[in-house]
Amino acid sequence: MSADPRFLDLLAELDRREAQARQHDPEGVHRARVTCRRLRALLATYRPVLDRAAADALAAELRWFGQELSLARDGHVVHQILTRMLAEEPPGLVATAARARVERTYGGTRAVPDVFGSERYAALRAALAGLAVTRPEEPVLRRRVRKEVDRVVRRHDAVAAAADRDVAMHLVRKGAKRLRYAAELWEPDGGKDARRVVEGAKSLTQLLGERQDTVLVRTHLLDLAAAAEAAGETTFTYGRLHARAQQRAEELDAAFDRVWESFTGPATRSTC
Repeated sequence: MSADPRFLDLLAELDRREAQARQHDPEGVHRARVTCRRLRALLATYRPVLDRAAADALAAELRWFGQELSLARDGHVVHQILTRMLAEEPPGLVATAARARVERTYGGTRAVPDVFGSERYAALRAALAGLAVTRPEEPVLRRRVRKEVDRVVRRHDAVAAAADRDVAMHLVRKGAKRLRYAAELWEPDGGKDARRVVEGAKSLTQLLGERQDTVLVRTHLLDLAAAAEAAGETTFTYGRLHARAQQRAEELDAAFDRVWESFTGPATRSTC
């Protein structure tokens, strides 16, 4: 049987994004991470028809690769968000030292992540090229999507009792992403059922993605404030920005319940 076109497209996309990243384009790093997640979702969704040991080993290596890329990507995201937030502040409430520290910490030309040139990544890319991947039948894909829906529901149900809400909500987000990618793989066969799941999962990931950005920014603001205090600078600006990010997280939490109700209806019924 011929190799699955979706898998081959993802491999080509990974190569395109590597070339983009090597041109110092942060979007290349971001899109390479997305492609890694899509490849991992494909390996999980197609798992019943793959060599499981090989697929699981590749999924672990893709997770490592994505984590390496995140170190470069996070700094770019924080720089974008903090630059926007500072521009929205009344000028008299932004310390000159704070603006300079943000730019000094996160601005400037970004190096190509070292991981692209590593032997480990070269081995991963070669192993992906050598993996035999064929598309499962529609009932198999439907069952795999059903499994991903159940995973998201379990993670959502665990949020209320979680010791760390931010971590628990992030797990829901990661599950919703994986569900979305699995449903997109099912979509050519699943039709309207699959499209409803894709749209429901997309709404979740968009809201929870913005929420996770507030978590990332708050963490970096605490680090910036600590460094500023050690240097004898005022930390007032960082406190204002942190409060704004916290408030936005609370607003998104309030909106989440409405999005969740919309998701659980069509997404759950359509895959039963």
